[in-house]
Amino acid sequence: MLADIWTGGLIGFREAMEATLIVVVFMMILKKSERPELMNSIWKGVGLGVVASVITAIIFQFIIGSFEENEAWFEGVLMIVSAVMIAIVVFHLIKHHSKDELEKLANEAITDIEGGAKALSFIAFLSVWREGSETVVFMSAGTETSWAILGLIVGIIAAVLLGWLILSKGVNINVKKMFTATTILLILVGAGLAAHGVHELQEEEVGWIPVIDDEFWNVNPEWDGTGEAPILHDKGLIGGLLRATIGWNGDPTMLEFFTWIGYLSVMGILYKRDTEAHTPVEEDTPII
Repeated sequence: MLADIWTGGLIGFREAMEATLIVVVFMMILKKSERPELMNSIWKGVGLGVVASVITAIIFQFIIGSFEENEAWFEGVLMIVSAVMIAIVVFHLIKHHSKDELEKLANEAITDIEGGAKALSFIAFLSVWREGSETVVFMSAGTETSWAILGLIVGIIAAVLLGWLILSKGVNINVKKMFTATTILLILVGAGLAAHGVHELQEEEVGWIPVIDDEFWNVNPEWDGTGEAPILHDKGLIGGLLRATIGWNGDPTMLEFFTWIGYLSVMGILYKRDTEAHTPVEEDTPII
């Protein structure tokens, strides 16, 4: 339960925070420039983005439902694709605007009411839809339990609340440190997804990837699969939290383990070498 809440909450907070900060920066600039009439354009974009995200979720769920007979290979592929997407999100190959770029766009909107309003609305729409679509894929690949969905909702509410506090109460927050912490956690989630995806594709009914060593190790307490799992089992309370946090598996195959190690190693090296800001308003100084 707690593991699912944690996973859903992390994904919800990390993705919602991206879009929230874009909206907050726009509104802060318009507020200081005394152009409140342009804020409606931003809210229109946000609303359309939310609607588009819901539609995406419905379509995606329909697609998943059509693969019920081939659940193992579909989940395996989806997990690996999601792990790749997490890597893309982390390094922002899909362009994310910097604070300077956001300020430039907002300033252009001040002098060009019609065109600027459309630009603000469109960027707000794309930001919300992009993050919403990523959330749909990550949740579908990770877990879709009611507890995970609860965590997702809590994470989104926390991100929106933080954005509101920054905008209305002038709360100081070091965005760079916040995103560094959540990005590292997201990389760990990606490693777990990649490893578990390999495991799914090694299942006997799929057999896409050969099994060299069925159990590289097994430290899971004995459990017959009924009732609550032992607390240290990777489906138990503590073991489940470790699985959700660092991608831990108590009885991995050899290839599954090296996939986990390889993903973390590559992402860790690339992330360490990367010195540029990766997220909106991700400067060393807090935003106020």
